[in-house]
Amino acid sequence: MRQPDIFEEKLGQIRKVVDALNERKGSVILVEGRKDEIALRNAGVDGEFIHVQSFGGPIRASEYVSETGKTAVIMTDWDRRGNLLAESLETNLAALDVRYDTRLRTELASACRAYAKDVESLDSVVAYLGREDACQDDGCLIVLEGIDGSGKSSMCAAIAAELRKEGKTVETTAEPTHVRIGSLIRSGAFGNISQMTEAILFTADRNDHTENMKKWIYDGKIVICDRYFASTVAYQSSGLDGRSLDRSVLLRLNSMFTGIPRLTLLLDLDPSVSAGRIASRGMPDRYENIEFQRRVRAEYLRLAGEFGFRIVDASGRPEEVLEQCMSEIKKVL
Repeated sequence: MRQPDIFEEKLGQIRKVVDALNERKGSVILVEGRKDEIALRNAGVDGEFIHVQSFGGPIRASEYVSETGKTAVIMTDWDRRGNLLAESLETNLAALDVRYDTRLRTELASACRAYAKDVESLDSVVAYLGREDACQDDGCLIVLEGIDGSGKSSMCAAIAAELRKEGKTVETTAEPTHVRIGSLIRSGAFGNISQMTEAILFTADRNDHTENMKKWIYDGKIVICDRYFASTVAYQSSGLDGRSLDRSVLLRLNSMFTGIPRLTLLLDLDPSVSAGRIASRGMPDRYENIEFQRRVRAEYLRLAGEFGFRIVDASGRPEEVLEQCMSEIKKVL
C-alpha cells in the first residue's frame, strides 16, 4: 500500500528540521518541558536542552544561554501558550544580544500542525505518518466544511456518487449526527444553554462519531463527512449574538477527540451569495445571520491556512464545484 504524497512530504519536512537541529552543535534548544525533549530525542535530535518552564521561565533561560555564550533555538509549542512563550523568549534573548533561531520551530509547526498542537506529540506524528494502515489506499476520511448555504450536503452526495461509479465503497455522514447526542442537539432538546456547553455537546457527539468513522475506515470505506471539528471552532469562536469562545480552547478540546482526515475541502463562498441560497429553507436558523457568517468564513479561511485545508470556490455551478472537489480528492486517493 502506497503512502499519500502529502504524508511523505510532511515526513520529509520533519526530517529536515531534525537534521538542522543536529547540525547546530553550539546551540541550546529551548523547549517547554521534559516531554518535549523526549519527543525530539525519539525523533532523532541529539543536543542540549533547557526546559523553560521548570528552569525559571524565559528570563532565566535566556540568561543561561547568554552566560554560556551559545546561540538558542526556540522550540516551544505552536498553540496560543507556546506562541506567547516564544515571543517572551525572543524579547529576552534579544535584550541580552543572544542570537536565536525561530525558523525551525515554524517549519516543524507547518509540518505537524494538522496532526498535533505541541512538540511532545512529535514522535506520535512521525509514527502516524509512517504507518501504512493510517494511509491505506482504500479507507480514509474526507471532510467538507463551509458556511451555511455553501452546498456541502449536496456536494457530499455528488462526490459519493462519483466515487461509487469508480467502484469505491463510500459512507456518507454528517455532524451533528442523527443519533444519541447529535439527535438531541438537532432537536433543540437542550434548550437555552451556554456556548461552552453547546461546544462540549458538539465535541461529545464528535467523539462518538469519530469512533464509528474509524470502524468504517478500517473496513476499507471512504467516509465523506459533512462538517467536522473546524465547524465547532469556526462557529463558536465567531461571536454569535456578541458572544464568542476562545478558539485555542476549542482547538485544544477537539484535539483530544478528533481523528485526522486524509483531506478537508473548504467550500468557500461569500455570505451575500449563500444568503440567497438559504432563504428558501423557511424558518431561519439562529446561525444564519449574514454578518455572523462573514466572521465564520474568515475563521474558516484562517483554519484552512493552519491545517492545510484545500479551498474550493463554491460560487460556480454544481458541476464546476464537483470537478474542483474531485480533482483534489484524486490527489490523495
